[in-house]
Amino acid sequence: MKINYGIISTAAIGKRFIGAVRANGGSVTAAASRSLDRARAFCQENNIEKAYGSYEELYQDPEITAVYITTINREHFHEMIQALSYGKHVLCEKPFTLTRLQAKEIFRLAKEKGLFVMEMQKSLFLPVTDLIKTYIDSGMLGKLHQVNMSASFQSPKASWMHEKDQGGVVYGSASYTFEYLDYLLEPADVIVQALGTRGKTGVQDSVSLNIKMDDVLISSRISMRGPTESFAVFYFEKGFIKTNEYWKADRCEIHSGKCVELIERTVDFEMKYEAAHAEACIRQGLSESPVMTAERTLRCCGLVDQIVESLNWQ
Repeated sequence: MKINYGIISTAAIGKRFIGAVRANGGSVTAAASRSLDRARAFCQENNIEKAYGSYEELYQDPEITAVYITTINREHFHEMIQALSYGKHVLCEKPFTLTRLQAKEIFRLAKEKGLFVMEMQKSLFLPVTDLIKTYIDSGMLGKLHQVNMSASFQSPKASWMHEKDQGGVVYGSASYTFEYLDYLLEPADVIVQALGTRGKTGVQDSVSLNIKMDDVLISSRISMRGPTESFAVFYFEKGFIKTNEYWKADRCEIHSGKCVELIERTVDFEMKYEAAHAEACIRQGLSESPVMTAERTLRCCGLVDQIVESLNWQ
């Protein structure tokens, strides 16, 4: 079965997905924008055959097997409903939806129609992430007891990032924190406390999360107020592991006593691993990923809902 992908919106991240699909030998055959001129320019730049001036036109294309949705956050839910209604498999950029209830409806509809749907959370599929999970699960450095995380993206120019209903650091990046940790630790119990600051538009522009997953303490700071070092450090009883930008990490340092081992897994397109996984799931006729499961997405959507509600009271 040949899988032809269509790109919904001409957002910059779409170019990385196109590169990832092609790196895996796949085919991106169409892209859509609300402006036909933008769609044509995007397709010309990325050597894509068909350009559409509306999303619905692409959904109606019988040759498109699956769509990759890269619209602004608040539009994810509507576009996934549309795509599934037209019989397309759906890969949607994070955050999947803006509420747990919306996410639950998407998974229900996909299952009803026998279609695959997945939140594209690349951090779970990286070789470096799997290496860290091996150390956590095996106890090679003893028991994990603490994690320290930091991430930033400075003053994004996209105006929607500064809109209260779907922008800011919580909707934009907290899913990385929770879904990444949920995959690595598979916790039975999670407690979260949050503090945040607001920018000129009132949107949360930085957040500090204190998290307890079973008996592991985690500190996660996310900011768009200015640059910070972006990393994750995992502290074990007998050493620690440090990654660079954990959401797209291509290397890590393993510190064990006086020894330091540098492991690198560099690739041109870090999304190739999640893209390959999603395509394999579609070929197997699955309605959800066995890794980026509906349960995991729903659980983490619920934690983001909780944070947003608590920050609204501050």
